[in-house]
Amino acid sequence: MRRAAQLGAAGALLCLLALLFAASALDVPGIALLLIAVLAPAWVRLAAARAGVTLEPAAATAYEGERISMAINARRGLLPLGTAELRVGELAVPLPAGRASARIPVAAVAERRGRQAVGPARLRLGDPLGICMRELRSDEDEVLVLPRVYPVSAGILERVQRGSVRGMRTDAQLHLDSLRSYDASGPASRIHWPTVARTGELMAREFVADADPRVLVVLDARLPACEESLDDALRAAAS
Repeated sequence: MRRAAQLGAAGALLCLLALLFAASALDVPGIALLLIAVLAPAWVRLAAARAGVTLEPAAATAYEGERISMAINARRGLLPLGTAELRVGELAVPLPAGRASARIPVAAVAERRGRQAVGPARLRLGDPLGICMRELRSDEDEVLVLPRVYPVSAGILERVQRGSVRGMRTDAQLHLDSLRSYDASGPASRIHWPTVARTGELMAREFVADADPRVLVVLDARLPACEESLDDALRAAAS
């Protein structure tokens, strides 16, 4: 709106000079500048009325280097004419001409791990002469970018599994897990006599070993040599 104010001041000055020096030739450009200074902001206000822009990320998480799909919903205002520019960050998005509203798919590359801000989408509306502009913004969203994962060979997985099995406790304790119908082939010491006395049905105790064959990978990220080293360690642990 600053340019419109400057044009209005210039038009008022020309009209004042025309009045002081009886120079009627200055009336026409002065009045024209005054009209433009009034009409340009009014045009932009009408163009922005009922206009809007929203941003829809397709996923909440992505991997490093993966393309993130999004969609921009843009709606023009009461005046479809004039200038309109749509951007997401530094990316310019072409806006379909002659349509009151549009849903435009766009994509960006997740370059850095961690929580990354997406957007906002910005819709800039202006008058036909480009004197006044108004910018509408969508809400900012967030995407969690995970470390890049690399394929791990079968030999490495076997070595990790063998090390996990060797590290398991050999004296794992047995814990009661559930009751099942007694099988005559099983030991009588497993019969759960309180249940037999209560129900009259032979029930045996089912035990599970207190051992977990799964592998736990722990990464200490407190004192990395540098940010790139930490990134490499995170990718290795995730892989």
